[in-house]
Amino acid sequence: MVFGVQPVQELLAGRPRDVERIYVARDARGPVGRIVRAARQTGIPVTHLDRERLASKVGRRGSHQGIAALVAPVPYSTVDELVARARSKPDGVLVLVDRVTDPGNLGSILRTCAAAGVDGVLLSRDGTAGLTPHAVKASAGAVERIPVARVPAPGPLVQRLRKVGFLALVLAPAGEASWDRLDLCGRILLVAGGEERGPRPGVAAACDTKVAIPLEKGIDSLNVAVATAVILFEARRQRRGANPGP
Repeated sequence: MVFGVQPVQELLAGRPRDVERIYVARDARGPVGRIVRAARQTGIPVTHLDRERLASKVGRRGSHQGIAALVAPVPYSTVDELVARARSKPDGVLVLVDRVTDPGNLGSILRTCAAAGVDGVLLSRDGTAGLTPHAVKASAGAVERIPVARVPAPGPLVQRLRKVGFLALVLAPAGEASWDRLDLCGRILLVAGGEERGPRPGVAAACDTKVAIPLEKGIDSLNVAVATAVILFEARRQRRGANPGP
């Protein structure tokens, strides 16, 4: 947690993509207002709190001056860096996480992606957990092995990736395609949606195909991290079959 007017200003100027959220005292005025406007223009969420609540968040370690910022413990990459990395391969894989709010689930997804050889993980900026200490811990170190970027506009990004040759798949219990009947050997983008609501409708609509994982009666859905693992390791299996080696 970074707090105080000058430290937060410098943080926004130098590392805006690593800022998870801005916390502001409800009665703050003056330079705090300018910082809030700059944060919102960058797409950073802003939460207003009573001064006592804000003081408790910074641990009463000093004068917060009405503003504090929650910063990711691990630096984010840029979206362009991740896209370039995946496009450099004929079978590049990206995972877009949208509306997954549980940091434990996010940490599990990150570990799965690292284990499956994914080229990068994209996190929707709005309504999706970020690289908080809880998520980093839940990844059991995997977050150090895979680049992660924040995405301010996930729907347009899906469309952009489709135009450059990615097959965009979204996990959906009522999907029209079964997970084991798809050709997953080329470049793919897999969209993993929230634990209860799934991805936002505009993101799902931008994808090529809704993918279903058939389940036994009485079981409505899988944990999002488990469902993501099923698709990613099916893709890995197909690629190993297409390119057998030691």
